[in-house]
Amino acid sequence: MAGSQVPRLKDVAAKANVSLSAASRILRGERERFGAETCNRVIDAARALGWRRNLLVNGMQTGRTRTIGVMIPPFDSFWVDVLAGIHLVLAQADYLPITVWVGDCQEMPHFEKDEDEGFKQISRLLDRRVDGLILWPSFAVAYYDHFRELLERRVPVVVIDHEYSEDQIADSIETDEAASARAVAEHLINLGHERIACLSAREAAWQAWSVRRRECFVQVVEDLGGGEVKCWRLNAWGTDGLEAARDILSQSPRPTAVFAVTDHEAVFLYEAAAELGLRIPQDVSIVGFADLDFAATLRPPLTTMRQRPREYGRRAAQLILDRLDGDMADSPPTTIRLGADLIVRKSTSRPAAESARDRDD
Repeated sequence: MAGSQVPRLKDVAAKANVSLSAASRILRGERERFGAETCNRVIDAARALGWRRNLLVNGMQTGRTRTIGVMIPPFDSFWVDVLAGIHLVLAQADYLPITVWVGDCQEMPHFEKDEDEGFKQISRLLDRRVDGLILWPSFAVAYYDHFRELLERRVPVVVIDHEYSEDQIADSIETDEAASARAVAEHLINLGHERIACLSAREAAWQAWSVRRRECFVQVVEDLGGGEVKCWRLNAWGTDGLEAARDILSQSPRPTAVFAVTDHEAVFLYEAAAELGLRIPQDVSIVGFADLDFAATLRPPLTTMRQRPREYGRRAAQLILDRLDGDMADSPPTTIRLGADLIVRKSTSRPAAESARDRDD
């Protein structure tokens, strides 16, 4: 065989002195029908010739490309860890993730800023016949509105951090917002806070998680007898975070504690407090959500709810594989809710008035 010629399966079969069908089955891992000596002879022949499986041909034969479209940007440490979890599970199963997104990740990628680009990215994956899709929230909304034909094609889809308010058409991995809100509310109320505020995200259609997080927190505080929570949210493009934070901390009377629905919003509160000469936590306690990579390095370190992003990724990838392998092929879409853990750091304490009473006692 000429040195420049790509080794073919029939070359492996000839070198191992087996049929083409036997070589194909053994190299696909179907070795139960063949003796150990035959299997080893085929594997050794493939290695000696430098043969590699042609996944394009295999895909045409099986209808599978062994690729999964992952439409998640590495926007912050949460999503980077989600991607890591996806990669680990797919790699172990010999599936290849193809990751695309909209924008350059220098700002929150807004699908609705450039719908044409978003649809182009989804179409690029579908044109390459990916076996499944894993979507972050904004793509999940686009999928619901524009790609329902995937249901008929039986392409499994898992969405992360998004719950469909109408009929659920895809598997979903999300945070247990009710339990997380209770953990934050109990922490602040047990410290003695009565004037509590909430700074939410912009609550766009694909940020339904922020709506649930805020609503759950408000309800739990009320249920626990903590009074009414005053709420703010960012504008349509999320560009007024600092202004919203200033407004919260300029109220009279000022809230003694603020819950930010993510650590990103908590940063605005830190900046506004510094501008207004307020001390954290002496003048205002702040709680975030996510435990992003910068949370512990803020001054003071941020009390926050720690999510489990790698588990999000692992569970999403495993759901896709379960759908493809037939274990859940005909089951209705499912929602998996994952817990989060309260990480208490130095950004929360008793409100100043209660601290003063304790000193007097």
